[in-house]
Amino acid sequence: MPGLGLRSFYDPGQRDWGTTLSEDLRRLSAVVQLRVQSRSTALPATGAAGDIYIVPAGAAAQAGAIALWDGAAGSEAWVYISPAAGWEAWVGDEAARVRFDGTDWTALGDSGEAPVVGDGTAGRTLALSDKGAIIEMTSSSANTVTIPAEASVVFPMGTLVNVTQASAGTTTIAAAAGVTLNGVSAGACDINARWAGAALYKRAADAWVVQGAVGAVA
Repeated sequence: MPGLGLRSFYDPGQRDWGTTLSEDLRRLSAVVQLRVQSRSTALPATGAAGDIYIVPAGAAAQAGAIALWDGAAGSEAWVYISPAAGWEAWVGDEAARVRFDGTDWTALGDSGEAPVVGDGTAGRTLALSDKGAIIEMTSSSANTVTIPAEASVVFPMGTLVNVTQASAGTTTIAAAAGVTLNGVSAGACDINARWAGAALYKRAADAWVVQGAVGAVA
């Protein structure tokens, strides 16, 4: 079945029905309202009843998998579940939520919080990982933040990105070919001064709005 990958539509008296059903129930127990103790602690050789971890990213085997200590009394072992992109978990030792992006587990900010990302390069093209972030452009030379076309990066409607000029280099906000940037003329603008900034949000396919301390490109 889709989603959690549970099995169903058993035939009456199907062989191993009890085994597969028990495995499905274990999967449900682990991943619905998923809570893990840690995603950075190496798995102990022997766990305890109820232990659930995310295998650390640097582990030699099963990195990123959900590991739970389970089995009949006297024959318990670590059981591994491969996560799907979009699954989320609460990590106890970080008191934080994380989401699996298909490769790694990444932290999710609480309501009212946003990741702050520094960039000292001359140019940055926005990526999905910038969604909801505050981008601080730290180059002492002129630099440009580019909004890509829908054909390149499909941002969800309502995506918000904040850009701050965090150094002496003027930061230009520019729209890629085919993208309309509302709020300015000619599809580009400069942030007015160091520590000033602009908010960008997507209102339609290939249509964004810029608001903030911005002016015409010098």
